[in-house]
Amino acid sequence: MLSRLESKWVLQDQVFGAWQSNPLVVDGVMYLTERPNDVMAVDAKTGRMFWLYRYTPSPDARVCCGANNRGLAILGDTLYVGTLDAHLIALDAKSGRPLWDIALADVKLAYSITLAPLVVKDKVIVGVGGGEFGIRGSLRPTTRRPDKKPGSCEETL
Repeated sequence: MLSRLESKWVLQDQVFGAWQSNPLVVDGVMYLTERPNDVMAVDAKTGRMFWLYRYTPSPDARVCCGANNRGLAILGDTLYVGTLDAHLIALDAKSGRPLWDIALADVKLAYSITLAPLVVKDKVIVGVGGGEFGIRGSLRPTTRRPDKKPGSCEETL
């Protein structure tokens, strides 16, 4: 069976550097992140890009091991992505339009988000890090509604 595999399309990387994220594929649409915090939606059959959302992190963002983003989460028609300056952003999955943007921690203290958020029922959970710079990481559960302030579980990561 391996001998029947063939390449159908190739997606040209828009920025220089390693990709460390896994794609999400929902109803034929592949959602990808690339460094530092860009999100794209691609037709999984043809490779045609539907939209690209570019986010520029604060110049104060500090990360120890590269400006990497490790993916996103989806809940309903909303994508969630963490940023190198410790924001959690909700995007409309159909258009890529930002729905809201919440700062979860102070970037000037070297907090960042490099991991993919996790959806559990109606909660979006993300961890902020920066232990390399002497801060304490924590988990931040939030709801999908922007008017609800994110909670915090102060657990050392």
